[in-house]
Amino acid sequence: MRYPSVLMVCGALTFMLAGCTTNEQVEPKEPTTQSSTVNQPQTESNESESLQEDSSTVNEGIDEYMPPVHQRSQFAEFRNHTSTSGFAEDIEIDGIANLELDTLILVNKEIALPIDYEPSDLVRANIDFVDSATEERQLLREEAARAIEGLMLGAKVDGVDLKGTSAYRSYAYQVNLFNAYVERDGKEQAMKYSAPPGHSEHQTGLAIDVSSASVNYQLTQSLGEKVEGKWLAEHAHEYGFIIRYQKAFEKETGYMYEPWHLRYIGTEHAKAVHTLNQPYDRYIEKYMK
Repeated sequence: MRYPSVLMVCGALTFMLAGCTTNEQVEPKEPTTQSSTVNQPQTESNESESLQEDSSTVNEGIDEYMPPVHQRSQFAEFRNHTSTSGFAEDIEIDGIANLELDTLILVNKEIALPIDYEPSDLVRANIDFVDSATEERQLLREEAARAIEGLMLGAKVDGVDLKGTSAYRSYAYQVNLFNAYVERDGKEQAMKYSAPPGHSEHQTGLAIDVSSASVNYQLTQSLGEKVEGKWLAEHAHEYGFIIRYQKAFEKETGYMYEPWHLRYIGTEHAKAVHTLNQPYDRYIEKYMK
C-alpha cells in the first residue's frame, strides 16, 4: 500500500475544513455510538422528498467534496499500470481506488472511488427489503445481487429471516447522509460509523446492509448476538460475502463493529478472509504483493 501523497494530504485538509458544515440525508439512519442502533427514516417518502426538495444543498455538498480537476480522472492511469497478465498491480493510485480490481476493489477512509463512479451492471436484488429502502438502495452489481439472493435463500432454509435495508448508494446520496450525521453527532463521532462521500463501499454496488425482525430491522450491534447475526458470521462467506467491519479490527478499519454490513468479494476470497480471520484491507494488500 502506498503512503498518502501530497494530493491526499491536501484533500484531507480540504475535507476537514468543509466537513464541519455538511448535511447528507435529512433523516440519518446509522448509529450514533459504537453500541447504538441505526435510526431508520420514518417513511421512505420523507427521505425521497428531502433529497428532491433540498437539491441545492445536495449540489453544494458535492461541490465541497469535489477533488481537483486533475485528480478526478486519475483512475484512468491504471490502464498503464497493469502486469503482463493484464491484471492491475496497484490497489490505489494517489488515493483513488483501482477499478480494475473489479469485485476485489478496496475502498476505505484513505482510498476513494472516482467521484462520478457508478457501476454499469446494477440490477435489483430479488430479495425482501425493508419498506424504507428506495428503489436505488435495492440495487447491487449483478454478481453480488445473485449472490445475496442465494444467501437469503440459504438463510430461509435454515429458518433465519433477513431483509435488506440498504445496498447501492450514489455519491449524491452519500453527501446528504454523511452531512446529516455530522450535523447530528459532530464530525468526529460521525467518522466512526459513516464513510465520507466517495469512500463508501455502498457506491461500489458490492455492499449491502441487512437486518432482522429480532432487532426490529434496525442496524444495531445487537444483531451480532441474535440467531440471524450469528448465522451471517458463520455462513456469509459461503456465498461470497464477508462481515466487513469486525469488532476485533475496529482500530485497523477505522469503523465500529457492523454485523449488518456485508461486502461481496466472491466465494474464493471470502472463504480465505474468513479462514484467516483478518480485515479485508490487510488481506487484499498481502494478496496483491
